[in-house]
Amino acid sequence: MLLQLRVVNYALIEDLTLNFSSGLNILSGETGAGKSIVIGAINLLLGERAAVDQIRQGHDAAYVEGMVSCEPALQDEIEKILEKAGIKGNDELIIAREIFRTGRSVARVNGRAVPVSFLKEIGQLIVDLHGQHQHQSLLRPDQHLELLDSFGGVEIISARKKVAECYDKWQVQKKELARLGENSAERERNIDISAFQLKEIREAELYPGEDLELSRREKILANAEKICTLTARAYADIYAGEEGSPVEALVDRLKHSTTLLTEAAGIDQSLSPLLDLLETASAQLEEVSHFLRDYQLKLEFEPDELAAIQDRQNQINSLKRKYGGTIEETLAFAARLEEEIERLKNSEALAEQMEKEIAELEKDLFEKGSELSKLRRETAARLEGLLEECLEELALHNASFKVMLTEKDVPSARGFDQVEFLFSANPGEDVKPLVRIISGGEVSRVMLALKTILARQDLVPTLIFDEVDSGVGGATVQKVAEKLAHLAHHHQVMCVTHSAQIASMADCHFRLYKETTADRTLTRAVGLKESEIREELARMLDGASIDQVSLQHVDSLLERAQRFKEETAN
Repeated sequence: MLLQLRVVNYALIEDLTLNFSSGLNILSGETGAGKSIVIGAINLLLGERAAVDQIRQGHDAAYVEGMVSCEPALQDEIEKILEKAGIKGNDELIIAREIFRTGRSVARVNGRAVPVSFLKEIGQLIVDLHGQHQHQSLLRPDQHLELLDSFGGVEIISARKKVAECYDKWQVQKKELARLGENSAERERNIDISAFQLKEIREAELYPGEDLELSRREKILANAEKICTLTARAYADIYAGEEGSPVEALVDRLKHSTTLLTEAAGIDQSLSPLLDLLETASAQLEEVSHFLRDYQLKLEFEPDELAAIQDRQNQINSLKRKYGGTIEETLAFAARLEEEIERLKNSEALAEQMEKEIAELEKDLFEKGSELSKLRRETAARLEGLLEECLEELALHNASFKVMLTEKDVPSARGFDQVEFLFSANPGEDVKPLVRIISGGEVSRVMLALKTILARQDLVPTLIFDEVDSGVGGATVQKVAEKLAHLAHHHQVMCVTHSAQIASMADCHFRLYKETTADRTLTRAVGLKESEIREELARMLDGASIDQVSLQHVDSLLERAQRFKEETAN
């Protein structure tokens, strides 16, 4: 639902904010007051083309912003669209559009810049605008199937779900069959390739962690001489001492220190615990010296071993590049190759089995699709009858409305049918696609009729009708008013009108007017209170002259409107 619309420096509007309500919102005013400007601003939020001449004279940019509450039924679908653009969804959206004199246009949703096409994608879920503008689901043939199925209700939705499930299984099996290869020669080639790859991996006899062990061993061998020198010096410092050097080894110096401390502890027994520490240190030094001696005896530099390790590393790296980033991934790839080879060897029989299953699924899909098509044809006949009755009430006398169902060349999850609505406003004329022949006034009334019939199933929360009363009067206008009020029980409805009968049904009423200040003309709007509504309806009935008679007529309209809304509330 559109909660709020703010328009800045757009056409004759300097800064205007409208707070809409649920139910029926009426926009009235003299011709040229700016009602169409408001509709144009909403169109910008729906991703329609922007023009530089829409910017208010003397300003460099125009700005339009709408606050939209997301209906629970559409929440998941809207969140999926928002997620694609990296926008976090919530219960409300702020949709904004700014156009500049340079020709540039910037669109934002919840503060995040998005392509204008994104506004169209999300806009068609939340607003249907009918009249002289082109944001109309009725004029999009791709939506006609959805509208027909919505009218069909639970029965069609259930049948369509069965078709979709069968179609998905059919597609999965077809893809699996394609994976087996188109013929035996191709399967044999795939077996040979997989067998060669598997042999190369298995003959290498890899094991997890081998590359890390080789890397550690290569480092030791490459630095064997340096390690030997360092450990020899450490051994001499700790145990053997340097030949010809007056400096004693650490173990000898420690023994001398122990002798001195023993004599001191004989005098002061508090030093005795230190003797234990020295003995522990002496034992540890002995252990280190023995390890270093043995290490030097084992350490040998083998050039052939180093070359062998490097060759093995090259082999492992080559396999990792081909089949996986690690040894573990390469071994996992080998396991998959074994499964693939086994599958391909058995594929002849498997392919035959899958072809039988696909044939069964195709038969099932055809049966379910045929049942769905039958239901759609029955539904189409009911919709045609109801819609023509409704159009008659809306002064489209003898209008013809047809639902054309044709079979598609290729089935889809939605079945075999392609649907398009056809219309003729005049007797004797052939019905033609709506988008080709319908006028703005006619499309509003056709959509009003269709939306009235589909009111409970239709998920689009906000419907906007621009001068739906154009070219009609008398009892027909009253029918239009009643249908708008009926729609407003299930949707937020906005209507631009010159009709007092329609305006009398309002749950929220705005009057737009022009004001000239400092040689500049501005469009302004005011939300009308109860007493102001009476005056505005009187003006709409009798022009500038407002007298007691016109006010009595207004009261009669308001009473009838209130009575109708109460009777149809449920």
